[in-house]
Amino acid sequence: MKEFENKYPYFWLILGLILTMLSYGIFNTGICAWIFAVPLIRFINNRTKWSSIILMLIGMIIAANITFFRLVEDDFNIQNQLFCTFNGIRIWFPFFVYFLCRYLGAKKIIAYYAFPAAVAAAEFFIDNPFVSVMTSLSVSQFWNLGLMQVASVTGVVGVSFIVTLFASIVNYIWEKGARKDTIINAVGYGIAVVIITSIGMFTVEKITTVDQTVRVAAGVENFNQLLKDKSILAQYTGSDEEKMLQANVDIIAERAKKAVQNEAALLVFPEEAFACSEPSTEKFIEQVKSIAKENKINIIFPLLRLPLDEAQKEKNTLNFINSSGQLLNTYLKNHLVPVVEEPFTERGDGKTPVIEVDGVKYTYLICADYTSNKYAYNGREADIFINPSYDWKAFQYFTSYAVQARAIECGFSVLRNPVNGNIILYDMYGRPLHMANVMNVHTGIIYLDIPKHGRETIYGSTGNWFPWTCAIYSMLAVLSGFVWKEKII
Repeated sequence: MKEFENKYPYFWLILGLILTMLSYGIFNTGICAWIFAVPLIRFINNRTKWSSIILMLIGMIIAANITFFRLVEDDFNIQNQLFCTFNGIRIWFPFFVYFLCRYLGAKKIIAYYAFPAAVAAAEFFIDNPFVSVMTSLSVSQFWNLGLMQVASVTGVVGVSFIVTLFASIVNYIWEKGARKDTIINAVGYGIAVVIITSIGMFTVEKITTVDQTVRVAAGVENFNQLLKDKSILAQYTGSDEEKMLQANVDIIAERAKKAVQNEAALLVFPEEAFACSEPSTEKFIEQVKSIAKENKINIIFPLLRLPLDEAQKEKNTLNFINSSGQLLNTYLKNHLVPVVEEPFTERGDGKTPVIEVDGVKYTYLICADYTSNKYAYNGREADIFINPSYDWKAFQYFTSYAVQARAIECGFSVLRNPVNGNIILYDMYGRPLHMANVMNVHTGIIYLDIPKHGRETIYGSTGNWFPWTCAIYSMLAVLSGFVWKEKII
């Protein structure tokens, strides 16, 4: 094998880049996430040269552009390509840390542990302006519910650490052979993974039923599509906007009445379900407040506020109205989608609301807000997390799986109700309780019984201690090359 590596040094790089494309983004594959780094580390071990790590960076950028291209929009856009390039640099960064460790002569075992530590640090600190948790390797492990429970202790980056440590262990044995120290590391790692996964599965399986629930009516509305039916607007009088507002009010009133008949306590709609010009906002909200009070139901409704002045930006909001008709909070979206949203939308203040109604604490974020670590974490005291969204075909399953991480981290149930995607409900352990494809469905209600009490997690109490620890270790590992030299083979 050594002769093969010397003769074909770039074989590992090409294989690794192919597996990288199958480990991130819309191609996220569970098994590839465990093995993609094995050949790439082999490449660095055999090519400890600056030209090689720079070549790997170029390869990672190309792989990221292929993998993430459709996450923003289907057509070519230079900003989109810059966004993809950023992801390539982030994925490459842990390999760069490992390269520095080897280049500067750090001990092999220190360098090998620095790689997964750098993965965890990169996923946390290099917080992409859009994807973040969605491109965490942990998302590929959503099916491994036992392993995913480690996120309740370390945050979701702890899962990525465990997964990528596998590549380091494999290469450590490959490089040094079956010796006492390599066997100890391999066996210790295997036992740790089994124990962690077993504890996680035992915890999940022990909780078999959830008796106390709150019924939520999730509306599936896309006003853009629904009101394209001219026969609907023809029922109303006035300007086009007045007709649309009247139609929207009737839609909400009809849904509220049906929700109460089905014993729902909360009615929620997906992102951008309704829109109106800024001057019409107050009147529209007053009408919805009347509907909530009349039907005695809590309503969370998105409202896209459109400015009359083209120089101003639109506001993507969520509004919480209680059953007494009081507007308790208006939330403005924070984590804006590059290219298609950020240039035209006003950013919020970064505060995550937690609203208690009838003994249940609700937090809510709009779509991509959940991908950023801080926004969901700031709402960790809540029992239920509502995430109205607007997906599209390129990554409808991808976003559905990624939000599981937030449920496990913070210990609240998560309802993600999108237009054009998958409506999904996870409980506080990340168990999927409901999933339905609502792509191209533009009207209707789905009723869901959501556990009304969350749970406290270690992560929720202690915060992001793990990625900070990994970042410090990564830096010390690189600097150790100046103190504990080990000859590179």
